[in-house]
Amino acid sequence: MRLEQLVCWEAVDAADPVTRAAGQLYERTLDPDERIPWASIERSVGRPVATGGWHKHLLLAAPAGHEDDPGWLAGYTYGAFIPGYGGYLCYVGVAPWARRLGVGTKLFDEFFRTMRADARAAGGRLPFVVWESHRPDEPMAAAERKLWAARVGLFGRVGGRWVEGVDFLSPNFADGRADPVPLQLFVKPVDLPLAAFTPGRLRRVVGGLHEQVYRNRPGDALYDGTLPPGCRPRLVPARRAGEADLVTSG
Repeated sequence: MRLEQLVCWEAVDAADPVTRAAGQLYERTLDPDERIPWASIERSVGRPVATGGWHKHLLLAAPAGHEDDPGWLAGYTYGAFIPGYGGYLCYVGVAPWARRLGVGTKLFDEFFRTMRADARAAGGRLPFVVWESHRPDEPMAAAERKLWAARVGLFGRVGGRWVEGVDFLSPNFADGRADPVPLQLFVKPVDLPLAAFTPGRLRRVVGGLHEQVYRNRPGDALYDGTLPPGCRPRLVPARRAGEADLVTSG
């Protein structure tokens, strides 16, 4: 299958078998401590956008001619345009049989296109798209290192840059009493130039993600642990996040 034969579209019916297949792929490919319940995503499918609310999208991908066959679902991505903030890509997954075929790149590009359309419809700009990814705990096994390097390679190809200097502390969705899950952040500048992402602006991007998505504010443990005093994040090439000898900071 060549990349040009891949079709992306938006799910509009939560009961559609292909949408249900996306839910199964979601639960197979993401650890429980990193994901919200699939039912929360299903509830957003096909719903109108409230005035001033998030523009949520579940995008699906399959080879042309197989869009109605759950067995041919190649991947999905889910996220939202958040008015007054930017684009937020929550989750992306590719079926094991479809890996290394350009599915991830196609899904990212389609998501970026959708975010630009939402921003234009809202009468504004799309300053950036941000997403998170969980780096395997050190020391990484060889297979984990290879997978992580491939993932950040994809992020770089689609224009993402790593937010160096920040470990974004996310709740553990499997066990709210467990330690938070440290995530790495990646930002794709869109309508703002790369030079505009100074440490101060990046602190606002990171803080805004806590406030808009996780409902954390300054003074909350996860917020303050992510952005301690003296934290000066910067955007660097995504590959830097994949270096084997990388020491996290935050």
